[in-house]
Amino acid sequence: MKRSEITRWRMVCLVSLGLFVGLGVAVYATGILPGDLLVRQFLLGSDGGMVRKLARWANYGGRVHVLLPAAVLLFVMSSVARCHWRVWCAVMIGSSLIQHAVKFMVGRSRPSGSSLGFPSGHTTAATTFAVVLIYIASRERISRRQRWIVDALAICLMLAVGWARIMRHAHWPSDVLGGFLLGIGCAAAAAWWASSHPQAAPESQSLDDSETPRLVMPTTSRS
Repeated sequence: MKRSEITRWRMVCLVSLGLFVGLGVAVYATGILPGDLLVRQFLLGSDGGMVRKLARWANYGGRVHVLLPAAVLLFVMSSVARCHWRVWCAVMIGSSLIQHAVKFMVGRSRPSGSSLGFPSGHTTAATTFAVVLIYIASRERISRRQRWIVDALAICLMLAVGWARIMRHAHWPSDVLGGFLLGIGCAAAAAWWASSHPQAAPESQSLDDSETPRLVMPTTSRS
């Protein structure tokens, strides 16, 4: 594994978690952030019948009923995913536990109701799975176009779930942003660990266009 990739995932992890902690402190100190009302009003301005239906379906993308079968399918189809399956399962469960703990520490209510909202659990789960999927796709022997398609679908999943949580009056925009940051940070931590332990990885990672295999000629010893 290239050291540059390990460094990249480490930076993504540390920056995302750092921003998440900063956002959590701001939410704890001020409650509703200035941008929350503005962004929420802007999005809810297009809250029509078709938009409600779309938000209801997109909302399922952050539930265990969808993410668990998706994870099982990923393990079945990808040898790269199976290589570190314990890590991916741990980060999916761990990110959920962390967001529940942070909810109690921050203690901010949702826009409707008295239940706690920061960060969004649906968004955290969808984002964690999406980033794990992006990492696994980067290690699979697939074409660059296929990798871009997988990346685009993963990003659309997390964005759609975050949008749906706001449209369904379940979270403030900063709750969703916190879910994005926490999910990215947790998944990047798992990718950082997996990148640092390539010895157990299968020989299925894709080669860049600039890379060419090298032939090593055997040497013979003379007596």
